[in-house]
Amino acid sequence: MKAAGIILSGIYSDGLDPIVGKRTVASLPFGGRYRQIDFILSNMVNSGIVDIGIITKYHYQSLIDHLGSCQDWDLNRKIGGVKIIPPFATGHYGDYRGKIEELRAALPFLEEHLPDYVVVADTVTICNIDLRPVIAAHTASGRDLTVVCGRIAKDENGESELVFDVDGAGEVRNVYLNYPAREGQYSSIGIYVFRRDYLVGEIKKHSSLGHFHLERDLIQTGFNSGRMTIGLSPFGGVMLKNRSIAEYFRNSMALLSGEVHRGLFRPDRPVYTAVRDEQPAYYGENCSVSGCIIADGCRVCGSVKNTVLFRGAVIEEGACVSDSVIMDGCVIKSGAVVENAILDKNITVHGGCRLSGTPGVPVIVGKGSDLE
Repeated sequence: MKAAGIILSGIYSDGLDPIVGKRTVASLPFGGRYRQIDFILSNMVNSGIVDIGIITKYHYQSLIDHLGSCQDWDLNRKIGGVKIIPPFATGHYGDYRGKIEELRAALPFLEEHLPDYVVVADTVTICNIDLRPVIAAHTASGRDLTVVCGRIAKDENGESELVFDVDGAGEVRNVYLNYPAREGQYSSIGIYVFRRDYLVGEIKKHSSLGHFHLERDLIQTGFNSGRMTIGLSPFGGVMLKNRSIAEYFRNSMALLSGEVHRGLFRPDRPVYTAVRDEQPAYYGENCSVSGCIIADGCRVCGSVKNTVLFRGAVIEEGACVSDSVIMDGCVIKSGAVVENAILDKNITVHGGCRLSGTPGVPVIVGKGSDLE
């Protein structure tokens, strides 16, 4: 069964503010070569979804620059492909109020001659999932909504935006919002499957009532009132959620684990990204490298350990970098020390400078800084 896709590019991000102040969550760099949108966009393409709308509001120039014509995802086509849905604030409302308001901007897209089903997803969750069985199960179930979920493990903690209780038959019994989920419950990973005409009708109805919160006003209230039937599609693969600086840093370090890396980057379902045709990474004669992800275009002559280096990063001989995320175009000069840090793009750290954080509280340096 064919489906269309809606991607919410992410314009509310209090927990990620230091690194998304001038970009959307969707365009946040992750994993050395990628942006966060690459994962859900690749999931859709690998699942045969080629009619995709991406909703934006502000700070979306870097996202548009990254996507370009979308040829790297094979979406630069005459029929179908990606449509950027422009800023959804009206003259009356400038602030973000909720996902229903975002989806209202997508009504012209959704009312086109698209497939009967639509997958709505955000870009906070990083995973590699085949959506075809999810869509097929949703179609067969006849339910109004299917939510892709992860089962809560014994050692998990922290609040989840949408949590479900199920009975022995796997039927949803309770829906919670912003709830500290317990072992055995299910937490949404931010991927929803709707029948397209049902979603269009619900957006129009809730917008007219002044409702803007997708999870509270549409899903929880709809279920509690008996107007909405919900099914769950459990996902047991590798799943990383970047909702805060601490999670982003921890998940970046988790990519250095072979198990996590293999779970996200699968040869049968590749993750596509913008190709830059840069030269391969260069390793100097006296460099020392261990446990790293190093993208193309890097120049490594110093010591680098347990670090994610993005494209074009330079580590000069005599520089020491460990347990850090170093984004595109950063230069760590000889004599500098960087550990437990997140360096945004195009930062220069001069010799004699020492940046030292902790795994729980990494040092964060804003884009384009020059540190003496």
